[in-house]
Amino acid sequence: MNRYKNEIVWIIGASSGIGSSLARELAARGATLALSARRKDELEKLASSLDGEHKVFVFDVTDAESFMHAAQDVRNAFGCIDRVIVLAAAYAPMKMDALDMAVIKQIVDVNLTGVFNLAHALISIFKTQKTRGQLALCGSVAGYIGLPGGQPYSATKAAIINLAESLYAECGKDFDVKLISPGFVRTPLTDKNDFKMPMIIEPEQAAKEIADGLLSNSFEIHFPKKFTTFLKFLRLLPYGLSLRITGNFKT
Repeated sequence: MNRYKNEIVWIIGASSGIGSSLARELAARGATLALSARRKDELEKLASSLDGEHKVFVFDVTDAESFMHAAQDVRNAFGCIDRVIVLAAAYAPMKMDALDMAVIKQIVDVNLTGVFNLAHALISIFKTQKTRGQLALCGSVAGYIGLPGGQPYSATKAAIINLAESLYAECGKDFDVKLISPGFVRTPLTDKNDFKMPMIIEPEQAAKEIADGLLSNSFEIHFPKKFTTFLKFLRLLPYGLSLRITGNFKT
């Protein structure tokens, strides 16, 4: 239960949804947390509700300079960073014939550019600290295959999958890289959907899956398995077949 004892875990996107549930799960397992997001009040409320000496670091993932300062602040505060989990995300349901370009830019800035800002800030820290670190990026099963109404969120998550694979190939000898691929999880983001979400789970269950998966030897942490396995199978089909199937999906 206390496999995380004496570890410093930095959760980015901790103010709500999966992030706040994961903070509670890891704190219960003994981790000391660095909690980050843009909303200071929510982070401080979360930190005060947890047992342990946790710290709050407020910044915007789209601001490369503040990300760099935050990474240094976390390291200076704790001496090292054992694990970093990136859960910050922006989402708005949108179809290709009704695109809002301002919203798209925000989604790309948070979901993709923000992760590049993290990589820029963190890789040198992981390479120079004595302990081997871990970086977990949150993709989504929405990035497995193009679905109706999935843009632009799904496109950014497909990019995160590719980025995690590239980081593993290039930097895996220096630090551990994990890819988190959730299915539907009940959060403020999925509350925006007006369609039935198959096999949706609660954030507390997602947090347990992630906490267990971070300790495993597997590259990818995906859940719930029945749903993710189906989409993995769909992705393996020839385009001539898979595109006919996805073209019949409704949102």
